[in-house]
Amino acid sequence: MTVSFPYAIFAGEDAFPVHLQYGFHDEELYVHTHADFSELVIVMDGAAQHIVNGETYPIAKGDVFVISNDTAHGFAAAERLRICNIMFQNDIFAHCRDIRQLSGFQALFVLEPHYARETRFVSQLKLRTDAYAVTIGLITEMMETYTAREPGWRDELGAEFIRLCLRLSRYYRSDADSMAQEILKLADAAAYIEHHYTEPITLSQLSETAGYSERQLLRLFRNTFGQTPQNYISALRMKKAQKLLRSGGMPIGEVAWRCGYDDQNYFSRCFKQFSGMTPTAYRRAWER
Repeated sequence: MTVSFPYAIFAGEDAFPVHLQYGFHDEELYVHTHADFSELVIVMDGAAQHIVNGETYPIAKGDVFVISNDTAHGFAAAERLRICNIMFQNDIFAHCRDIRQLSGFQALFVLEPHYARETRFVSQLKLRTDAYAVTIGLITEMMETYTAREPGWRDELGAEFIRLCLRLSRYYRSDADSMAQEILKLADAAAYIEHHYTEPITLSQLSETAGYSERQLLRLFRNTFGQTPQNYISALRMKKAQKLLRSGGMPIGEVAWRCGYDDQNYFSRCFKQFSGMTPTAYRRAWER
């Protein structure tokens, strides 16, 4: 039976949604899953076999990857393996619109973890010497902030984490090899949706952005996300609407408009189909 760890075991019950630690391994780390968090891993030294969903893949210094919840993973044949584990809850990106519009972010933090969970592990970000040095510097700053815990440390740590993720997303884009380029094509489409979700988006626009034919993109999107691009867009709009409804007393019509709907009645029907209740009922339930 695979052990599943909740976030609170590492960070405490009322902890900030980022927890980081260094790990040193000269022997195997048993296979486990994360119950309610994802994990950004930076390999700082050494090497090992990374076990993901029953298959093994070599990892070494400079490798960077993200493991999402419900993905079984561990390490075998570790040789002086030193890693930095940054555990985080995905809602930390909820207010970071710009970073979600980067194809490197979509590739590293969305697509690769999805492939690892559903099909096979894909780790394409391998830091060059200069990029590795910058990354280690950013991690060191985060660890100092996390350890010192001076007044305001949570906001500071959150900003430092986003800065690290932003830098890694840019490295992914600039250093992509042939396999990563294929991931980035689909990531380009996902990033385009994040940027333009309030506007009408056609399959033709997405296929042109990704460099695939419409038929190829439709097939890849279904295989990866389990839904069509249009359903993906609709779900994104509904999640944005839920967030706006929870955040205050914005009129329903404005929520609809901000999420790409000109017709409030149509928006309300879509929202009820997605959430099981009307926008007004959803807001009231959240306020209780």
